[in-house]
Amino acid sequence: MSVNDFLSHNLFALMPVFPFVGWLINIFFGKRMKEPTPAIIASLMVLISFVIAVIGFTQVSSAKEAIVDTVRWAWLPGVGGEGKNLEFGFALDRLSSLMTLIITGVGFLIHVFAAGYMHGDKGFSRFFAYLNFFIGMMLILVLGDSYPVLFVGWEGVGVASYLLIGFWYTDFANSDAARKAFVVNRIGDAFFMLAMFLMFRQFGTLNIYEIAEVVNKGEIAFGIPVLEVIAGFLILGAAGKSAQLPLSTWLPDAMAGPTPVSALIHAATMVTAGVYLVARSSFIFSNAPLASSWLAWIGALTALYGALSAVAQTDIKKILAYSTVSQLGYMFIAVGVGAYWVGIFHIITHAFFKALLFLASGSVIHAVDGEQDVRQMGGLAKKLPTTHIVSLIGVLAISGIPIFAGFWSKDAILAAAFSSPFTNFEGIGNYLIYGMGLIVAGLTAGYMWRWYVLVFQGEYRGQAHPHESSSVMTLPLWVLAGLSIVGGFLGLPHLLGKNANWLEGFLEEVAPNAKGFAEIPVSMEWGMIVFAVLAAVIGILVTRNYFMNEGAMSVANVNNRFGEASRHALYLDDSYNLGLGQGSKAVSLGLEYADQYGLDVGVVATANAVAESGSSLRLWQSGFARAYAVGILLATAALVLFVALRSFQ
Repeated sequence: MSVNDFLSHNLFALMPVFPFVGWLINIFFGKRMKEPTPAIIASLMVLISFVIAVIGFTQVSSAKEAIVDTVRWAWLPGVGGEGKNLEFGFALDRLSSLMTLIITGVGFLIHVFAAGYMHGDKGFSRFFAYLNFFIGMMLILVLGDSYPVLFVGWEGVGVASYLLIGFWYTDFANSDAARKAFVVNRIGDAFFMLAMFLMFRQFGTLNIYEIAEVVNKGEIAFGIPVLEVIAGFLILGAAGKSAQLPLSTWLPDAMAGPTPVSALIHAATMVTAGVYLVARSSFIFSNAPLASSWLAWIGALTALYGALSAVAQTDIKKILAYSTVSQLGYMFIAVGVGAYWVGIFHIITHAFFKALLFLASGSVIHAVDGEQDVRQMGGLAKKLPTTHIVSLIGVLAISGIPIFAGFWSKDAILAAAFSSPFTNFEGIGNYLIYGMGLIVAGLTAGYMWRWYVLVFQGEYRGQAHPHESSSVMTLPLWVLAGLSIVGGFLGLPHLLGKNANWLEGFLEEVAPNAKGFAEIPVSMEWGMIVFAVLAAVIGILVTRNYFMNEGAMSVANVNNRFGEASRHALYLDDSYNLGLGQGSKAVSLGLEYADQYGLDVGVVATANAVAESGSSLRLWQSGFARAYAVGILLATAALVLFVALRSFQ
């Protein structure tokens, strides 16, 4: 089938359809099915979407330009520019094609793993219905050819995230975490909507490709400043979805959901939607250097914050959660410095190794009867050989050890930050962000090696009887482990050959780098690679000295002021609770007192006064003519007396 045939028949638009079919089947008929039928149906629907995604990818790969062909129907009248309707449409190009492969491919593996992990759960069919709903909405997000369609998927994955985080809703902590994620994301969504309002005011359309055409031609009515404002609103929208400062506190709490949820939503797909939004809007950000610079600095600070917060955590999933916050910061550095393909590159590698690490932690939790405290683990390498091997691969990949996937994408981010045209601040901005990225690299290797040692090395310290997971859970781990090794070869540095970097060339038409990157000499690039590897090795060696022997296990808590601050995530959430939470409680208490002792008392007093006066007046309304005559007589006498007294003055 040719590219035109594939697009003209709109086959790629079926990708979201199949997950929604699985969602409906499990919602309406899931309870009547026995395990593992709901999981099989849900997994099969995602697998079919993956096959369609592969076909679409092979077709657009052979095209030189972005392919845009959509399923369209009138949606929002008069919002399409020049009196036309905005049509609900899907577009397949090289960027959206790559994202569909990640969503459906990694999503399918997580579905398979979840079939074993959720075995025996009372909400088995409901869980897979939610997973299918999420996949469908995520596909709408990346396939949407306009910002409103993208926003539909954006909000849809927010709802799915709320349902999955609070899946075990009978536990108040879980439902509270779901509400927190939902509310914080709405803050970012409000700014996303402001960006759309401004774009429509500026361009008269919200179709992504039409706006890109206008911007690339330089036909901007109010000039570059309006792009800076639009980009600023988009940054705040992306920060909410991708857990960037100051909206990062929801993601660690989101670990309340089942572990496959963490792997799917908070590692491979939803949290990277903010990065995708920036890359999809690269035509705006490449013309908004000030906003891009802010984006890079937000990413750098978030990466450092996440890494410092992960160092002393004791929950096996919380360590990975703060690591995700940190790695998302890396992605924001990449797109902030104008290297949009690098941000997508790290999305891909992160999807592989972080999904692997989350699922491996799920295998560990499953093996030790639900225990999540790493201080109650240890020595599991012998008891869980498969989980141990794949976990080690994941740790090496995220730590940036050659030749694993994370090494290549992290190196590309650091090189881009060093040579970016957007981050200069008094001549040292590039170097500061590069240095922060290097520090984060060392911290990442350190806390992830701590995670590995406390879980798998030494002697077992828990009370359960660990056992290896079933093959339905270990098979996806092996596939993700393989991808965590070879995934980085998609974007090899140019110093290894002119055609070594396939990914940059593949995305050149849809997400080209910003102009003005400085040329890095080959010798300097090799030196930067060495520095990055040394940072990772030093982080691992320092951690090894702390945790590799039993005598050092007592410092697993990192019992010092820094450890206490790290365990409390540098007190960011506490400060929000104190400033916003307690402050709003005080305001609400004041309003309650005002209502009870101000409004209520005033209203009651007024009502009583009216009632008393009414009772007095009621005496005159007797219905007897003689009483009315007496009243008229007395009033007349009073009036005569008043006039007489006035005449003597």
